Amino acid sequence: MYSAELMTTVGRPNKAMYRKMTLAVAASIIAGILLLSGPMFAHHGTGISYDLTKLVTVKGTITNFAFHNPHSQLYWDTKDENGNIVNWSAEMNAPSVLERAGYTRKQLFELLKPGTEVTVTGFRSKSGAPVVVFSKAVTPTGELKSLNGPGRLD
Repeated sequence: MYSAELMTTVGRPNKAMYRKMTLAVAASIIAGILLLSGPMFAHHGTGISYDLTKLVTVKGTITNFAFHNPHSQLYWDTKDENGNIVNWSAEMNAPSVLERAGYTRKQLFELLKPGTEVTVTGFRSKSGAPVVVFSKAVTPTGELKSLNGPGRLD
């Protein structure tokens, strides 16, 4: 049943009100789609954050490995030329990508456990921060390479 203000004298919806309601419903649907699709567009571009022409290799000791979305993270400490400790980090592949490549969570935590000596290769942050997009890690017990994306070395 239509509300009284929508009705004309012959019992049909008022065209102006009908248009307003249609417009309001369409606007609500569009707003909902944009709201739900926002996270899809929120992902950053690696080329914006990292200089894909500056490949660096840094040796140090692993302090933490975080196996979480959207990217796993590797943290390690090294010393600069003055002997000061520098905390480095590497943005790695997503856990699902690592698992599809055949790595288990257990294998990764064993390979990248805190206290392990590591040599990490990656593309340096454009800001100069001690951060890389991960390409490769070598430890005494094995090697892990980036499987896809901009950190991948062919």
